[in-house]
Amino acid sequence: MSLVKLPYEMVSYVLDELDLDDVWQLSLTCRHLRSLVTESNIAKRLLESKAPAATETQNARVTKNYAHELRRLLKRRQSISSVTPYLAAVVGFGEDWIYRNGVLCYIRQGQLRILNLHGSAADEVVVNIRLLLDEAIPDSRKIRNYRLRPLNVSHNIVSCLYYHKTPHANGNNSASFPVGSLVVFSAQAHKILTVEHLVDLEPNRVVVRNNDEALFLIRRPRLHGGRVVLWKAYNIPANRWHRHTHFRWYPFNFQPFEIGITQCFEIFNDHIYSLSNYSELEEEEADWVSPYHCLRIPLSFNGMSKLKPDGLLRRNHLDGPMDHRWTFMKMFKDEATGEIKVVESRKEWIKGSSSTTRTYYTTTIKWPSENDSPSISDSKEGGLDGSNTNGIDISGNSSSPGHQGSSGNDPDQGNAEVHPDNSSPEPGDSDSNHQRDDRPPRILPPRDPRDVHPGDDSSKGPVFLRNKCPILSYHPSCQTFLDLVDDPSPSNPGKQRMRVRGGTRHLRRPEEIDDWSRCSKVKNSSSVAETHFEEVYKMYKHEEPISWPPNQDPESPNPALAQLYEILSTPNYAGEVTGDWDERSFVYATSASGGSKQKALVFISFDPSISLAGTLPYPGPMVFGRPQSLDTTSSKATASDNSTAHQNHGDGVRKGRQFGRARQTPRGRQTAKKRQTERNAPTEATQVHGTKTDASWCTIEPAQYQTIRKGFHFCV
Repeated sequence: MSLVKLPYEMVSYVLDELDLDDVWQLSLTCRHLRSLVTESNIAKRLLESKAPAATETQNARVTKNYAHELRRLLKRRQSISSVTPYLAAVVGFGEDWIYRNGVLCYIRQGQLRILNLHGSAADEVVVNIRLLLDEAIPDSRKIRNYRLRPLNVSHNIVSCLYYHKTPHANGNNSASFPVGSLVVFSAQAHKILTVEHLVDLEPNRVVVRNNDEALFLIRRPRLHGGRVVLWKAYNIPANRWHRHTHFRWYPFNFQPFEIGITQCFEIFNDHIYSLSNYSELEEEEADWVSPYHCLRIPLSFNGMSKLKPDGLLRRNHLDGPMDHRWTFMKMFKDEATGEIKVVESRKEWIKGSSSTTRTYYTTTIKWPSENDSPSISDSKEGGLDGSNTNGIDISGNSSSPGHQGSSGNDPDQGNAEVHPDNSSPEPGDSDSNHQRDDRPPRILPPRDPRDVHPGDDSSKGPVFLRNKCPILSYHPSCQTFLDLVDDPSPSNPGKQRMRVRGGTRHLRRPEEIDDWSRCSKVKNSSSVAETHFEEVYKMYKHEEPISWPPNQDPESPNPALAQLYEILSTPNYAGEVTGDWDERSFVYATSASGGSKQKALVFISFDPSISLAGTLPYPGPMVFGRPQSLDTTSSKATASDNSTAHQNHGDGVRKGRQFGRARQTPRGRQTAKKRQTERNAPTEATQVHGTKTDASWCTIEPAQYQTIRKGFHFCV
C-alpha cells in the first residue's frame, strides 16, 4: 500500500522511526506528503517528541503555531548543513561590542547601542554613556579617563563594567591600579537595577551571567596571587545582593578572554554551570587522562556542588599530541533530549600521525541527583535573602582564617566536593596531589560514534592559519562544523576575503555500511583517523567541506557576487577580525585598515525567521545546496508554498532552497539592480533622531543597519 493511503495513525508510527531530516526530505517528495510539515497536529507531535528542548518548540508552546516553527527548525538545520545562510548584512560600526543570546551590544561615539538581531528588531535602544554614569555613579563626573565595557546581555538586562585607574596613596602615578563598578540596567524598562562597587579589581577577569531571576558576578581579584575566584549573586526580583562568597577553584586557570576556549559559564535549569578543560600537569601525570572540571550553583545561591574529575573524563594523552590553538568548547542543551552537554573541538595528531585532524567531541554532563546517588554533596551557605545557615562568615572578612566549615554531609563520600570560602586549601595545594599515588588508574570509556565527528584533515584541501579563522563552531543538531575564514581569491591573494566554510555528515544506509566494511578490510591506504575512529566512519558518510559564497569567475565576473563579498569584507575594514556565534547566527567585527578603533559589524543568519527591515533580496542568480542534491523535479514541489518568507518571518518554504534557487528573469534582475543602485547607502551610518524614554540617558532610534543599507537576504 502506498504511504499516502495509510491512515493517520499508521503514518504517525512511521514518523516515530524517522529523524526530522528524513521527515523533511519525505515531505518534499510529493504534494500529498507536504502535510507532514504543514499540519499542526503532526508538527506538534514531531516537535515534542524529537526536539522538545529546541527554541522553536518553546516558541510553538506559546504561539501554538507548531507547523510554522517546525518548518523554521528544519530550514535552519538545512541552512547550516548546506552552508547557505539566509541573510548577510553590515549591522553597525563601533569600537567595542559583545554578542550574547541573539542581542548585539556595541559602543559607538559615546553611545551604547543594543540591537536584538534574533528578534529582527527595526529599532535600537541607545544609551548615552555619560548620562548613564552621571545617574548611576555620581562620583564619576569628575573622572575623565575612564572606560565602560559591556559584559553580558540576557533577558533585556545589560551588565557593563565601568573602571578607571587611580594612583596609589604615595602619589606614584606610574603604579596606578584600576577601580570600578558593575552597572546593571534594564534595556526594556529603561532603569538602572543595581550598581556594585568592585574592590581589588582586575578588569580583564570579570564575567557576568544572568537570567530573569538572578545575576552572577564571577571575578578573579588579586587576592592570594589571583588564585581565588569570587562569586557574587544578585536577586533581580528582590533587588538585593547576596553577601559574596570566596571559592578556591582548584584546577581552573580562570581568564575571561579564554571563555569558549578553556572556560564555559552558562545558566541551565535554575543552575549556573561552570566548566573548564584546564588541568595542572601534576594532576595528570599519574595516568595521563585529563578530565573536565565542572561545578554548579543553584540560582538561590544556597550551596555549590562540584563533580570529581573521575566523573567527567575528557581525553587520554596517549591518543597523540594536540595543537591547543584550535581548541574551543561550548556548553549547550541538547535539542532532542534536553541534556546539558559540552562540545569541544581539538586538533590532534591521532596516534602520532604526520597529519592533524580537527575532531569534535560531545560529552554529556551527567549530574546525578542526591536521592539516586551519593555523588552530590551541596554546601548550604545561605540563600539570596542573605541568610547563613551554617555559621560560616561568607563576607570575605572571616575573623578565624583557619575555621573549617561544615557542609552537613560527609566530605569523603561521593563524587562531588564542596569548598566554601575559608575551607579551601592554600594556593598551590590540590586534593588530587594527595590522592594521586593511591587512586586506581582512570580509564576513558569508549565514546559513542554519534558523539565523535572527525572534521578537517590537514592532508586534504586548503590549509588555513589559526589567525585566519576568527570563528570556529560546531552545530550538533545537524552534525555540521562551520568556520569563518579569510580565504583570499587566487587572483588577488593580498586582499581580505571572508567566507563561511563548513562540512557535514549523514548516516549511511545499511547497504553502504556493508560496502564500507568490505572495502576497509582490503584497502591499506586508510588514514590514521579512519583507523582510530573506525566505527565513526563506518556509521557516517563525511562530506567534503564547501565554502560560501562561491568563487568569482574571473572570465565573467558576477556584479551581485562582488557586492556580496563587499558586505562580508567591508571596504576599508581589512584589519583584525574577531567573532562570536550561536546555534543560528554569526557576528564578526573587522577593524579599520588605518589603525582606527572603529570596527565594521557583520551579521550572518541561518534562521529563516530573522529578517532585517529594508534588506534587499540578492539580485543575482546563485545555486544553493550541494551539487549532488540538485533536483529540479523536487524543487517544483516546494514552489506552491507561501513565498513571502521574508515578510512573515520565513514561514514559507523558499523556492529552490533545498535543491536549487529559482531562476530570475532578465527583467527581474534589472529591477533588483536598479533598486540597489537607488538605495545604495554610505559605508557608515549617519546620525538619526530618536524617540525619548522616561530615562534621560536612554532613547529609541532606528537601527543603524537601516541607514547603512549593506545587506542581502536570500529569500525568494
